[in-house]
Amino acid sequence: MFGRAKGLKAFGRYGSVGFELIGSMAVGYYLGRWLDGKLGTSWIQGVGFVLGVYTGFRALWRVTKTMQRDIENDEALERGEDPWAPKEPSDDDDNEKKKKDE
Repeated sequence: MFGRAKGLKAFGRYGSVGFELIGSMAVGYYLGRWLDGKLGTSWIQGVGFVLGVYTGFRALWRVTKTMQRDIENDEALERGEDPWAPKEPSDDDDNEKKKKDE
């Protein structure tokens, strides 16, 4: 029963991403189309659509990062670890930092 509730919670949290993507593209397109009608131009709807696509995919990227962090935290909890405890730096982190400095 608990596993099902966790799945429904995730569906509720991440299920609206597609609507947000489509909605942002539609809002950008139709707002640009409306502005084209008011200003007598023909290019603003294209710009509005591109801005809507950008906004939608930026939101999608943000949600995927949050989802990935939630999955990692759930896996850490299943292993018996505390996912919110501060992590100690490892040797791999030091090597990556040296590579970035070079």
